[in-house]
Amino acid sequence: MNIKGRRGENDRMSQQSGLQMQTLTGVRGQFRDAGHLPDGSVPEVIGRSWQRCATRGLAMNRPARQDPLGLAALRRQRERNHDLLRLATPELDLLAHAMADARGVAILTDSRGLILDARGDDGFAGRARRVFLQPGACWSEEHEGTNAVGTALAEGGLVEVDGAEHYLDENRFLVCTAMPVFDPSGRIAGLFDLSADARRPQTHARTLIRLAVVNLEHRWAMQAAEADGADLLVRLHSHPSWLGTPHEGLLAFRDGRLTAANRIALGLLGVDASTIGETDWEALFDGAMTGEARLLHTRAGGVPMHLRVSRPAPAAPRRRPAPGPVAEAQAVTVRGGMVWDSGTDALLARAVRAADADIPVLLQGETGTGKEVFVRALHRRSGLADRPLIAVNCAAIPEGLLESELFGYEDGAFTGARRRGSTGRIRQAEGGILFLDEIGDMPLGLQARLLRVLQDGEVLPLGAGKPVKVDFRLVAATHQDLKTAVAEGRFRSDLYYRLNHLSVTLTPLRDRRPLDGIVDAVFAATGAATRAIRLSDEARRRLIGHGWPGNLRELANLLRTLVALDLSFCDSLGDDAVTALSEAIRIATPPLASLELWGTGVTDSGVTALSEAIRI
Repeated sequence: MNIKGRRGENDRMSQQSGLQMQTLTGVRGQFRDAGHLPDGSVPEVIGRSWQRCATRGLAMNRPARQDPLGLAALRRQRERNHDLLRLATPELDLLAHAMADARGVAILTDSRGLILDARGDDGFAGRARRVFLQPGACWSEEHEGTNAVGTALAEGGLVEVDGAEHYLDENRFLVCTAMPVFDPSGRIAGLFDLSADARRPQTHARTLIRLAVVNLEHRWAMQAAEADGADLLVRLHSHPSWLGTPHEGLLAFRDGRLTAANRIALGLLGVDASTIGETDWEALFDGAMTGEARLLHTRAGGVPMHLRVSRPAPAAPRRRPAPGPVAEAQAVTVRGGMVWDSGTDALLARAVRAADADIPVLLQGETGTGKEVFVRALHRRSGLADRPLIAVNCAAIPEGLLESELFGYEDGAFTGARRRGSTGRIRQAEGGILFLDEIGDMPLGLQARLLRVLQDGEVLPLGAGKPVKVDFRLVAATHQDLKTAVAEGRFRSDLYYRLNHLSVTLTPLRDRRPLDGIVDAVFAATGAATRAIRLSDEARRRLIGHGWPGNLRELANLLRTLVALDLSFCDSLGDDAVTALSEAIRIATPPLASLELWGTGVTDSGVTALSEAIRI
């Protein structure tokens, strides 16, 4: 059988139109009936795949048959592929944006072809689900015959499958392009796929998917070198202008042995992934290791290669920055009403891993430390970023309404109930995250109902005759000491232990270091510089020395107020003024006001208190 190799974009587009489509349909019938492919009828990769499918006994007219994983099982698979999902998110987002415009979807699978995530055009996603092209379904050749996902994994490279080239009849409406992702050890870790309607030619799919894979593998190799404690990082390419780009080869060595590499490096050296962990420098290059950019020849084939070698100092990552406000301030940022530093970032990373693994997260911290901001960041970085985040403040809803708000109710469940009932916040969080803020204020009776939901995985709406299955991740937050609440009988011990799998405590502002850097960052965020308003050294010192019981929220409100009122306030701030200003801001409420300063919560009565405190 002499089957033609892959053709370029123009050849493929012309083959799949008009008479060519009819010809391919005839080829399918001939292969189905006689197991024979005419010479030059399909690309080589398609022909090999069809033969594999026939050998497995797959019938072309077999209907779509899949049993996609449920949410819990899919979560476990996503957790097993945590590094892939974390690293692939930027590329998947870009591919999804492109496919939304192209009326298609971008897909990420694991090494077996199990779809971990799919994003893009909602309309096409609905059609795709009819053939189980959705998260939780496996698209290996064994399951779905010839298709871009399964065939790319089988071939180990980029594959395009267009229309009737799909083995199963039901998949012929698809045009798909897929390419495997290799981890730094040289193994297939997963795959990117772009799928759309075969009637809409995807002229840039190959380019997009190649760029996505190259960028991801480059970033993964860099991070692996750092994580594995490499003492030598080598960038290489046959053209020096490619060094420092995602298209360069990357090699990591520890104690002279190759520990990680990207696919480009292996290709440039003419070696395969089996050399990783088994090969040293001398086996690859004909020159000594130096930190200079230089030209060396490879041992395999003697190809000249431009190298840039770096030797990171082992102690460098562990050195503490020199003391001083400038060095310390660089380690702290204030974003979205929360202080972020390396410690907070580490807490967030742990919380994201827990949420992705369906482990409850208990967030504790004083009022104003940014608990809600933390949860929203957790949601954005988790594998559930495209699923709902439903927040409920247990302290803000009257006890009589909290039950129906959480658990929902049926039509006519109680006087004044909404017609057709209400699903409730728990069911609204299906497949996503339920955030119960101030859970320490939840009444004991509702604590028992919540515990039952967590134990049984089902909720019984008010007035309903049977429970409804639910599947969600739980994040709870409180400013209270729940251990004390348990000891005093205000909080159920069994619910506490159910919630307290991973406890995250946000540090109060007074214990943050460097506090001067935080004050400067918050003051800069007020836009003071654009109005030529400065914070005097004395005022800054007094702000740093304040206790801040309201934490970052209190500091931000106070500084916004100073800037909104008058620049002279910033220069004449006394010790008592800080306390008086904060108190005036806390007690001022908009309903009592005839004048409210935008964004500060300060009313006209508050302005009077501020003026007296600052002693104008």
